[in-house]
Amino acid sequence: MKKNQIITNQNKSLIGDFWNDFVSKYKIDIIFAFILLIIVAATASIYPFIIQLVFDSLLDDNSHWIIFPFIIAFVAIIRGIAMFFQIRQVSKISLSISVDIQKKLTKQLITADLDELNKLSSGNHVSRIMNDVTLIRDGFERTINNLVRDAFTVLALLFYLIWLDWLLSILVIVIYPLALRPVIRIGKKQKIIATSLQEQMEIVTSTLTEMLQGIRMVKSYNLENMEIDRSKGVLNSLFKKMFSLVIGRAKVLPILEILGGVAAAGVIGFASYRVSIGELSPGSVVGYVTALLMIAQPARALGTFNTVFQEALSALGRIYTQLKITPKVTSLLSAPNLKILKNKPPKISFKAVSFAYNKKNKVLDDINFVVNSGSKVALVGQSGSGKSTIINLISRFYDPIQGQILINEKNIKNINLNSLRNNISLVSQETIIYNKSFIDNIRFGNLDAPDHKIKKAAMNADIHDFITNSLDGYNTIVGESGNTLSGGQKQRISIARAILKDSPILLLDEATSSLDSETESEINKTLEKLTKNKTTITIAHRLSTIKNSDQIILFSNGKIVDSGSHQELIKGSDYYKKLYYT
Repeated sequence: MKKNQIITNQNKSLIGDFWNDFVSKYKIDIIFAFILLIIVAATASIYPFIIQLVFDSLLDDNSHWIIFPFIIAFVAIIRGIAMFFQIRQVSKISLSISVDIQKKLTKQLITADLDELNKLSSGNHVSRIMNDVTLIRDGFERTINNLVRDAFTVLALLFYLIWLDWLLSILVIVIYPLALRPVIRIGKKQKIIATSLQEQMEIVTSTLTEMLQGIRMVKSYNLENMEIDRSKGVLNSLFKKMFSLVIGRAKVLPILEILGGVAAAGVIGFASYRVSIGELSPGSVVGYVTALLMIAQPARALGTFNTVFQEALSALGRIYTQLKITPKVTSLLSAPNLKILKNKPPKISFKAVSFAYNKKNKVLDDINFVVNSGSKVALVGQSGSGKSTIINLISRFYDPIQGQILINEKNIKNINLNSLRNNISLVSQETIIYNKSFIDNIRFGNLDAPDHKIKKAAMNADIHDFITNSLDGYNTIVGESGNTLSGGQKQRISIARAILKDSPILLLDEATSSLDSETESEINKTLEKLTKNKTTITIAHRLSTIKNSDQIILFSNGKIVDSGSHQELIKGSDYYKKLYYT
């Protein structure tokens, strides 16, 4: 199969998927738009015929010419009204489709595996949702407006031209198709350039997002000039790719303009000759030239349509590449819910568990341990030893490549995923704060919780007094990423969420890492109360805070090297003593 045929088949498949997934439900709206498009095209072809009649009447001294201005005005009114509703209808359909794509793409991203999401930056994902969908919307509108309306207009005018004089029409029919070959060739190149441009747009969006998120670090290290140079680099590359796209578009119009001028010159010369020998009336020539000039605009639009269409196809391909990625971490619809008795927290077991973020290096290698019902277990080890991966696996953010993770002797892969996560409260060192009020940020722990329970959770997390002293109390907006809060205040909001959720499994991934020693001591007292009747797994940066754990598991390079109580390890493990006293 030839390369061009493969590309054509891919395009057909893309268009078919696009129709089935997003367009077909708007069939009635599209039919109405087509009716309006036909009216707009038909009324356009009436103008040259009326002008022909006007000139013939004037040359024949016929008084009927007086009615033609009223007819032209009436046709213009009909065409104007139809055009307004046609533009409105097409815009409504294209906007609806683009929002549907954005909703589906956003849903796909939210439900995607962390492994897939981490392959690209957040800026890349935002660029696909915004920039690529805009290209698709423009392409759809141009398809309706140019390919349909302008094609109808050209056909209607061509029928008039052939009816008026088939001999003159041969010139037009021969000359205009000459433009198709270079226009199609330019369109194919535009698709390649458009793909490259969209990738560059992702890089720009990602770079700017990254710079704004890290602006404190940039300023503290005096990196402004470096970041300015970096932004200039990506923006200059964007300019070059955008300019290449513009050059491609710019080549089309001159080709069509030259051919249109050649066609008009040939028609006028040949028509004048035929008038001089009495084969055509002057009115017919005027009407013919008027129709020919009216063809020029929709013909130019059809010529430039191919480049825009190729850009939209490129964006559509990228969107479908994303949409066709299915989550690997899922549960069967028939999977049972995880049922845990109120006063009997679960037992968690790791059996021969191995995991790797990539195929080369294992982060965990043959891990075996048991967290007994209601016990408190601490995971200890140097950075990168695999502690946080244990937390991620219990929550099924990832699945192990080998082995099993069991809760009450049930493999978590065979448990309903939502049910599993409903039974887990996670307090991470990465505190996520939304640009919402305090009460809304805490309510994420339990969306159905009444206000008084949210305030009680805030009290237990030692954040209530700070909130009540804020400008609007619990209704105070905390700013993007909680930029009005300190690290400790953000962490306390995260802890309040976990308190509000009140799940039987509690995962603490360096939960007090952003707090000073005094505040950490107070929060740990709260966490001590929170861990009652819960199975708790803790990762702590200060080992003094996990001395009272029922079991401490030592990790090194993805393996368990020792385990026991604090007293047992401080006596018998040199590795633990080194970590504890460092």
